[in-house]
Amino acid sequence: MILNNPYYYHPQLAVRQVADDVLSTISRHPQWDALFRQGKMLGILLVETPLSGASSLARVHYYKNIAYLVAYSGVVNGLVDADQYFVPPVYDLQNPDDFYLQKDRAISDINHELASSDSLAPSKVKRLKAERRQLSIALQREIFSHFNFLNPSGTYRNVIDIFADAKRGLPPGGTGECAAPRLLQFAYENNLKPLQIVEFWYGTSPANLHRIHGHFYPSCIEKCSPILRYMIPSLGETIPTTPPSSYAEALRVIYDDEYMVAVHKPSGLLSVPSKDLSQPNVEDLLHQIYPSVKGPMLVHRLDQATSGLLLAAKDAQTFKLLNQMFVEKTLQKRYLARLNGKLKSRCGIISLPLSVNPDDRPRQVVDHQFGKEAITYYEVIEGKWGAEPILADETLVALYPLTGRTHQLRVHCASPVGLDHPIVGDTLYDIMDNALNDILYPSKSTVPRLMLHAESITLVHPYTKQVITIESRL
Repeated sequence: MILNNPYYYHPQLAVRQVADDVLSTISRHPQWDALFRQGKMLGILLVETPLSGASSLARVHYYKNIAYLVAYSGVVNGLVDADQYFVPPVYDLQNPDDFYLQKDRAISDINHELASSDSLAPSKVKRLKAERRQLSIALQREIFSHFNFLNPSGTYRNVIDIFADAKRGLPPGGTGECAAPRLLQFAYENNLKPLQIVEFWYGTSPANLHRIHGHFYPSCIEKCSPILRYMIPSLGETIPTTPPSSYAEALRVIYDDEYMVAVHKPSGLLSVPSKDLSQPNVEDLLHQIYPSVKGPMLVHRLDQATSGLLLAAKDAQTFKLLNQMFVEKTLQKRYLARLNGKLKSRCGIISLPLSVNPDDRPRQVVDHQFGKEAITYYEVIEGKWGAEPILADETLVALYPLTGRTHQLRVHCASPVGLDHPIVGDTLYDIMDNALNDILYPSKSTVPRLMLHAESITLVHPYTKQVITIESRL
């Protein structure tokens, strides 16, 4: 059996049964339940054990005849695990004799001194902040130098080197402490063959994220993807919905005049070049179609998973004029989305400020303190998704973003303080599991594509001054 992709998977029955067993075990343990009830991501790894000695190996558990490991992400202060139920961290930062706690105290001392900055000279405040920054960076690097991950070939690599190979720079704080890398590390170090890996939520949902107790989610991207690609060599790149060889054909020109062009972008195609310059993208494909155009053409972007209409300019002046329309919000964009569940309200406005989750990029969160204004108008509509009927437990909506924040529509739909109905197929903000997908998509090994489509743009033509609506039909 080939280990599944932890970002794009369909939990099998055996995995869900084991997850239920873990949920039941934790709920029966008063201390664990009290700590995890506040909200924690857990992971389980089904493993194949050696013929001898496996039954006596600590931290290997059995549900019927299924062997599995359990881990939690991050740190749980005060957790007592006398029975060795959870796999240990790759590196234990809570060891009282460790360098981390000692050097962290030095940073804390500076913080305490800065707390009384009103009585300090500005030059000393500046010096203390610079010293704190230097100590923090040095401590972070030293922490990461102790996180050495093992791959199936038996090779250990430092997390700094893994991120450097992925051209990701210094890893973000908390890298290496998530459940998935912990599980794989323990399996490889104890001669256990990984079979199925999943992560699921225990407890209440944070106010700024969409999390449901007992539901499955993909591994985090910002902190884990380089590590998991190293630990699971078969992972490779996530397979897009549309094969790269067919992107040129799939990129349909739907409007073309002397000044601008509009195209239909398929789901899975990047809008603009990424760090991996070998990946196809709309910007490069447009320059292949219009080789005489110099400079950037696209005046806005769509998420890779989103399909639909993109507007591009054929010259610098048109690019400036169209870009100004987006900045000044003088055009109207309409999206179609299939939502999980039946939406009770027929229409309304969602106003939830958004910011990036620094610990799990590119996910965005509702942030009333530091977030940027994000407003969406929605209305429930009747119809089909192209040729496909809308299912009984889905809602078809039209979404009109009045601002253009990253992942705005996806977060506004999924957030418990938004519509609380995630877009179907949203692997960043929707649940990854359950029996519903077994029934609806029995032949698919992954969840369906993101059911979000940029259907139309209405604008005043920058030169003719006529109001035009350009549509990208499903």
